[in-house]
Amino acid sequence: MKTIKLLPRPFRIVGLILVSFCIFQFVRDPEVVFGETSILGSKIESNWKAKVPSLFVEEKGEFFFIKMIENDISNEILLTLMLLGTYFIAFAKIKEEDEFSYQLRMEAMSQAHLWNGILLLLANWLFYDGIFLYAMIWGLFSFLLIFSFVFALKLSNQRNLAES
Repeated sequence: MKTIKLLPRPFRIVGLILVSFCIFQFVRDPEVVFGETSILGSKIESNWKAKVPSLFVEEKGEFFFIKMIENDISNEILLTLMLLGTYFIAFAKIKEEDEFSYQLRMEAMSQAHLWNGILLLLANWLFYDGIFLYAMIWGLFSFLLIFSFVFALKLSNQRNLAES
């Protein structure tokens, strides 16, 4: 059976640091996700502005396909760091990595897929307008976070059973 290649164990700590930083920034100012403010404060005074390619642009009622625009990229950086952090947490090796932990990992992944689908379905019917957009952004990371949580629970339960 071909197994997935996992990251070295220290990546888990790096992932926890990245996710903690991103969650702190989001709790401090939820509008940073939508680019209304910058990571370090005002969007107007931001040091994070850069010329970036945009797939679709609307300027003065005209639509353009692929155009360079000036944008505060702090929210893109924050979302990228959050996604990298959740991948690092989810796919870092544990102390005793073997076939059994691989099986637990696959079970946790299937359960996370189920729970994530249920949560997104509920969000579809319970959240509207701006809150729905927050829910969909949460959906970017929820699968990996749920997977990490379920996998940790399964590992903990197995260790407790082994000790008894």
